[in-house]
Amino acid sequence: MTKGGQYEMGHTASYYWKGKDATTAIFTTVPFGMTMAEQEAWLFYGGGNELMQKCYDKFNVYAFAGGNTGVQMGGWFKKEIKSVDDLKGLKMRIPSVAGEVFAKLGVNVTNIAPGELYTSLDRGTIDALEWVGPGMDIKMGFHKIAPYYYAGWHEPASDMQFLINKKAFDALPPEYQAALKTAIVAASADMFYDNFAQSAEAWSNMKKEFPNIKVMTFPEPVLMAMKKATDEVLGDYAAKDPFFKEVLESQKAFMVKAREWTKMSEFYYLQQSEKINK
Repeated sequence: MTKGGQYEMGHTASYYWKGKDATTAIFTTVPFGMTMAEQEAWLFYGGGNELMQKCYDKFNVYAFAGGNTGVQMGGWFKKEIKSVDDLKGLKMRIPSVAGEVFAKLGVNVTNIAPGELYTSLDRGTIDALEWVGPGMDIKMGFHKIAPYYYAGWHEPASDMQFLINKKAFDALPPEYQAALKTAIVAASADMFYDNFAQSAEAWSNMKKEFPNIKVMTFPEPVLMAMKKATDEVLGDYAAKDPFFKEVLESQKAFMVKAREWTKMSEFYYLQQSEKINK
């Protein structure tokens, strides 16, 4: 609708347009990809925004990074996942590339309207689902019926996008264009701060009210299978689309440098901090 001009501006996650152009999904996130800090650095200072605009030029819109939720949790499960075999036949709501990855591993992937997710999980129509994180999940009530809460792997840095009709944006005076861009950057930053704060508060309340919730990480063989399937899915898209490959390789190259700094700074800091704060 933004493309056609029915609306001058929209706010969304670009991986919802994967069916129209698979490359759009990469600008939201990819499984086992960059963290929020790494991805924002790539977008603003590693050529990511320029690639994103190149992707969206064909849709007659300007694309701007529009906020990030950070690492999203891997989902609420009614049963523990102990092996790859436990995924086979599992009915789960999970979108985009991650959905294709899980489908490769035997999961029956489905997309259900948000308003129907709680009932579907409660009645057994699905066995598991992923949403976002405690700040948003607590409002949905999933923690009341699915006790296993798995750590994220599929959306390590979920970027939203502001999409603006080119004709509408170009008609604005330069000072209004500059003001809008500045407002978008401010709103994007606030989204992450707000989401982080909400999740911290919500998890504090969740674990008190439902102490039976088990925060889990997937076993290493399951993670290895997920990674292998992810590489296959992304590799298939890259083989078919040179621009998909260009964007993916840009992310991978930036991630090599960024991850080394992430480990030196954040990861090692957390390791040291945990040792003395036990």
